[in-house]
Amino acid sequence: MATSSRSAIPEPRAPGRRERNKRDKWTRIERAARAEFARHGFDGAALRAIAVRARVATGTLFLYARDKRELLFLVFQDEARRIFAEARVAAAAERTLVGALMGVFGRFLDFYARDPELSAAILREFFFRPYEPERLGALTREYAALVAELVGAARERGELRRDVPLAVAAGALFAHYAYWVQAWLGSRLVARAEAEAGLRRALALQIEGLRPAPRRNP
Repeated sequence: MATSSRSAIPEPRAPGRRERNKRDKWTRIERAARAEFARHGFDGAALRAIAVRARVATGTLFLYARDKRELLFLVFQDEARRIFAEARVAAAAERTLVGALMGVFGRFLDFYARDPELSAAILREFFFRPYEPERLGALTREYAALVAELVGAARERGELRRDVPLAVAAGALFAHYAYWVQAWLGSRLVARAEAEAGLRRALALQIEGLRPAPRRNP
């Protein structure tokens, strides 16, 4: 008797008890870390307090993160990837590259605004000190790939000219985001609203310079 193609496809295996326990512990640790960082800031947060709040032994916590900086990175990584996913879905409904980019950058600004002090620590610990270049580099590459994806879609719509390499255009646009986030959270030169407005204006000007030249009538 012939086997149907449906029956030939193996059913996905449900996670085992050990894997479920591991996920549950990480969920508790992540929530506890967020609460501890929010209450005491990065410098004042203590791993032992996070372990107590998460109802795990301190030794168990060290199985997930070897120090406070790595724990902060793991929390930020999860949040960043959630933002990437949301922004990618929202970008499908955007008609302009400025709107699509602000859908990504604006979500990060919203995240940073929920706890500016902790967000400043994230910038300081991960972007201005050498730490975990492989893991942080991987997250940065994911961010860059998303921006390049949005730029590529705009180029396919005819919004951008094609003689500028995709990576160059994406890097130039991302640089405006980096500048305004640093001006807000790093240097404290501007407020969040000024940073967002300045970023939007800078993106619009940059994109205007990347538009195809108008066709001349013969």
